[in-house]
Amino acid sequence: MKLSNVNSSSAIQASAIEALGWDDGLAVELELLGARLVVSTIPVHDEIERRRAEQLPPVPDPWLLRSHADLDPGFLSRPAPVRFLGALAWRKTWSAARNAACTFAAFGPRAVVLPPQACRPAVLTEAAVTGIGIVQWDGAASFVLAPPGQPPCGPRTHVHRLVEEIVWDALGHRMRAMGLPDAIAV
Repeated sequence: MKLSNVNSSSAIQASAIEALGWDDGLAVELELLGARLVVSTIPVHDEIERRRAEQLPPVPDPWLLRSHADLDPGFLSRPAPVRFLGALAWRKTWSAARNAACTFAAFGPRAVVLPPQACRPAVLTEAAVTGIGIVQWDGAASFVLAPPGQPPCGPRTHVHRLVEEIVWDALGHRMRAMGLPDAIAV
């Protein structure tokens, strides 16, 4: 099985997410801040129910989010509608995978899936320094070579809120596309 720069493979995704221990969440593939990633996330049902009661759907557009925050200053400090387990990128090379995974640095753990020939010692060293996990995909199974580190803890910003809203919105679209009851949408 080949790794792709754009298209995902459900076999790679499922195997890598399971190897990382992120399989308790729901995986959603999306374009996030310019990078194609899979984010494993757990819906926060209490907050989603509150949002449903208020008829406040996801706000995945930056301009709408800013406008909503101006009208309701408490919006940015509300609990998140999703909890991130981590983000995953797979590419053929370390540099491409690292660049994609780095877009998620402030939001949660991140890992990359690489073919065996890309898992060189220098890559493992750089992964340890950057906190990016390395999962090797050999065409049949995934192996964690380096676990992802935890991202730095800092104050939650409007960008965090935007990413939470984008992932929650994408998760709702995924559920509807699969024909499942949309228990996470407003």
